[in-house]
Amino acid sequence: MTTVVVRYFAAAHDLAGMASEPLELTEATTVGQLRALLATRHPPLARLLTICKMGCNDEFADDDQVLHNGDDVLVLPPSSGGAPRAQLLETPIALGQAEALCQQDGVGGIVTFTGTVRRENLGKTVERLEFSAYAPLAVKEMEAIAAEALQRWPLIDVQILHRVGVLQVGDIAVQIAVAAAHRAEPFLACRWVIDELKARVPIWKKEVTDDGAEWLGSTP
Repeated sequence: MTTVVVRYFAAAHDLAGMASEPLELTEATTVGQLRALLATRHPPLARLLTICKMGCNDEFADDDQVLHNGDDVLVLPPSSGGAPRAQLLETPIALGQAEALCQQDGVGGIVTFTGTVRRENLGKTVERLEFSAYAPLAVKEMEAIAAEALQRWPLIDVQILHRVGVLQVGDIAVQIAVAAAHRAEPFLACRWVIDELKARVPIWKKEVTDDGAEWLGSTP
């Protein structure tokens, strides 16, 4: 077994109800696996954990980093600059994932859009989609779109999730959630966000079908 000490800061401290705790883990446990374990151990903390940075021995740690006996693990919520509203993900997006990230105070309605990989397109059988992106600009532009939506309508929150990598039929490619006090504004804003995302964000889609492969919208 591997013993680590998990330390919680700011809002994570309040939601976990403690400043720190020792945990025994199986050998070769990763930071990402620990993150999932903490969400199970402390349900009030689960939503915040999705946007927390993790640290190990006073260094930032990626989710694939393996933990070792005696490690100090840090759970670090977003700073006063605000939580992210846009994410590029290499892992599957679950139904309701963006909705769960929306801030809840004052919310009277949440409108979501979920785009999935369909089996047929223009008479061709789709085998898979391959998404690639220039991540620094893609995330920056998605954040800008969310911020613009919050300025255009009286919204409470906007969350944008987009997959990259290889997606099979039925996989979720993009998910948007828009929260507001009333229903009218989030319907308008959600449609505007997906239209702007498709027009502005440097994310490219290759469609592989039974008739070959094509970068959609990227070739004459």
